[in-house]
Amino acid sequence: MGIEIGPGIEIGPGVTAGGGQLISATLTYDLDAANYAATPTNGSTVAGTGAYTITVANAGGSITRQSSNGGVFRKSDNVGTDVMYGGPNWVTAQSYSVFMVYKRITTSSGRLLNTQSEASKDWLMGLYNGHPNTFYPNFAVNLPSSGADVVWRFGWATWNTTTSLGQLYTATSAQPTGTAFTGTNSGGGGFNQLRMFSRAGGTEVQTADIGFVKVYDGVLTLADVQLLYSQYKTRFGY
Repeated sequence: MGIEIGPGIEIGPGVTAGGGQLISATLTYDLDAANYAATPTNGSTVAGTGAYTITVANAGGSITRQSSNGGVFRKSDNVGTDVMYGGPNWVTAQSYSVFMVYKRITTSSGRLLNTQSEASKDWLMGLYNGHPNTFYPNFAVNLPSSGADVVWRFGWATWNTTTSLGQLYTATSAQPTGTAFTGTNSGGGGFNQLRMFSRAGGTEVQTADIGFVKVYDGVLTLADVQLLYSQYKTRFGY
């Protein structure tokens, strides 16, 4: 348990989520558009305890930072060479949670959040061919073929490396009351950095707005998920 010394200030393994309350895992990668005035600078360090850098290639200018909803990263066309990626290499031997808030743009449908390298495992989250609530940690916890819309969606993907359990919590206008999808597979795992808006190599481009991608070094509980939802729901209109 971390030592909480005031609202929004905390020392130890937990992460404060507002009002002095603690999240049970550490926020290691915190790519939040609210922290930027423009797209991130290539090679800059992203917030979070991991001090990971981000790679940004945007020669086509199709990735922008918009001021709506406190800040969002927007991908506006199907140019796969415009990309941002960064974060840990947690392909194996690491439990984790990835928290993302996103909204589809209908221009191009593909993969929203993908592993940068598929050499060891295939990993994706968020939108798949425009359909929400995807989580594929090298197997299908949920790989949807319907449900495409244009509303803000919350997703929390978790992986327990000890039990080989993948879980996905989802939300729109109401907080989660349990997992939406679960699956167990010994071949599952994690990602080698997180790539926004396309598959590795620039194929399967997905146009969308992403408010943030936050990575934690453990499995979030339902209480954690509900606390995070309460912190961010107003920003995204709920």
